[in-house]
Amino acid sequence: MPVFLDWTRGGGAGESVPCVICNRPTICRSPAGKPVHKVCAEQWTEQHRADRKAVA
Repeated sequence: MPVFLDWTRGGGAGESVPCVICNRPTICRSPAGKPVHKVCAEQWTEQHRADRKAVA
């Protein structure tokens, strides 16, 4: 099942800087304030959720 993150209460925007995942420019900020595209964050979360399930 795909991950869909809800940034309506915590995400933001700022100056265009490299995404921490793909290194392409983004104005998006995660709820933690990191520059990241929402799609990149969703893909990263999905990949790491699968990794946690494999370990358990």
